[in-house]
Amino acid sequence: MKSSADNSSDFASSMQLCRPLAVDVSPNITIIGAGLIGLCTADALVSRGAKVTIMDARPGPCEGTSFSNSGMIHPSQALTWDTSSPSALELDAARVTVELGKKSRRILLELMERLGLPERESGCVQLYDELDGARRAQDCYNDIDIRANIMIDPRHTFGKTACYFPDDSSGDARVFGCKLAEDLASRGVKFIYGVSSLDFRQTQNGFNIRTPQKTARADHLILAAGFQTPELLSKVEIRMQLKAVSGAAADFALPEQKDDLPSYPLMDIRSRSALTVFEDRLRISGGWGLTDPASLIDRWREITPNLMSRLASPISTWTGQRPVSPAGRPYISATSMKGLWVNTGHGHMGWTLCAGSGALLSEMILDGRDDRRFKFSG
Repeated sequence: MKSSADNSSDFASSMQLCRPLAVDVSPNITIIGAGLIGLCTADALVSRGAKVTIMDARPGPCEGTSFSNSGMIHPSQALTWDTSSPSALELDAARVTVELGKKSRRILLELMERLGLPERESGCVQLYDELDGARRAQDCYNDIDIRANIMIDPRHTFGKTACYFPDDSSGDARVFGCKLAEDLASRGVKFIYGVSSLDFRQTQNGFNIRTPQKTARADHLILAAGFQTPELLSKVEIRMQLKAVSGAAADFALPEQKDDLPSYPLMDIRSRSALTVFEDRLRISGGWGLTDPASLIDRWREITPNLMSRLASPISTWTGQRPVSPAGRPYISATSMKGLWVNTGHGHMGWTLCAGSGALLSEMILDGRDDRRFKFSG
């Protein structure tokens, strides 16, 4: 005959058998694009418990415009490069982009520390040919809530007048992206590279995504494919206005004498380019509508002939296309198709805005946040 203790044990066991199995309600999200925007979006989503897959046509992370970035984390440069005389509408776009840029910078610096990347001296410098130009720019920067101090210091400005932005930062964007991709993989993110073609269709419960490698299902689909995003949207008859604007870069080995190298990234207002000294190389990058970096190199030979004469030939050159929206601010938004999202159009601000853009889109998807500042109407 069983004791009361035995009966109690049997009752507890039967209750466990009747208890319903736990259901995993974590959303399954696929991101198209393994650049800085896609990676930071994945980081924000995974941190909130989502299951993420990242697909990219290239063989690894940060192989597009993230590959040869100038390194500047610069909320100061939120104004569009498409004009030298911004309209009221463009100034409004710059103000909301500055706000996002400042938040993004804070998140980025925390991420860089977490990934063990070296901390660099804060600040960026923009060079002008004359003092009046720098003062006019200073007024414009103040108007969009950017601190800009007039600077004339040969060590930092090669003898030119400049605006110094104390709230800007810098870092190696590609090193960061590759480190973040490794970190995401260790946290369960799946990466599918070399996706030569891709098709997707909406279903009752999300999306079916078909590639040569496999067919996958997702509750949400995020297009963070830079200037290729409009082509992907056209597959479901959604139109996006986005301009692909080419830029260029050249990397140089550091000269033997390093004592006089600038400690801040330097920007040249005339050529829309930058000179940045990284730990292992010097990079000249930027431009608007360029197919090679030759004109940028020539311009920096005018600005700093002494430094440029000490550099050998470039160890590598690069060209790529930035995604630029007509409004001068990115698209971080839902689309007219439920569950389909976009995170693109950052132009020259991709490195600056990537972490903030990812955090914002994760709040839209997971919390239902409504934010129309970066709305895409398609």
